[in-house]
Amino acid sequence: MPIQMMHVATALMIAASASHAQERLTPAKASFFFNGEQITISRNAPEAVRAAQTFVSADPNCGGPCIAPMQIAQGVETLGEAEVLEFLVTQVAAGRGLMVDARAPEERTKGYIPGTVSLPHNTLLAQNAYRKDILLALGARSYEDVFNFSDARSLLIYDSGPSSDDAGQLVANLLEVGYPPEMIHYYRGGMQVWSVLGFSIEQGQS
Repeated sequence: MPIQMMHVATALMIAASASHAQERLTPAKASFFFNGEQITISRNAPEAVRAAQTFVSADPNCGGPCIAPMQIAQGVETLGEAEVLEFLVTQVAAGRGLMVDARAPEERTKGYIPGTVSLPHNTLLAQNAYRKDILLALGARSYEDVFNFSDARSLLIYDSGPSSDDAGQLVANLLEVGYPPEMIHYYRGGMQVWSVLGFSIEQGQS
């Protein structure tokens, strides 16, 4: 094959490959209403870049460098950023789901994903007198302390990121009371990956 034809063929292959890759990419932005307020999420948010260093520390409860598994529990789906945005737009905005932050309130004040609510993992421990109230608020029904989750909301749970186990503990507590695993989702990237990618972050009390 002549050199010029090889160059043309190579250029066409590169263009086709780039076109195919572009088809697989998802716009990294979302806009939806949550609690009567319009939430807009995009990338290259300056507050995320500034906050990224805040979330790099490991979980002190681990006792050393640790990493969360990709699958946090049997039957619980792990989502990436594109799926997180889709969940916020299709489930949270429609009132069918909630994205919940499993971290302690003092950790959440450092920065959280817009459109999410705080549900620290220890609030669903058996000794918490308000555990039943929390489960009812999630849409569960109770009869003589037996819970029915058929009308409960789908949950997407996150924490600081792969070096944290707050989400893992919340998932375990939910499964222990009978929350169906297929109604629970896990964003493993958490604040560590979310902030590094430059996605919008809110800070302060919520």
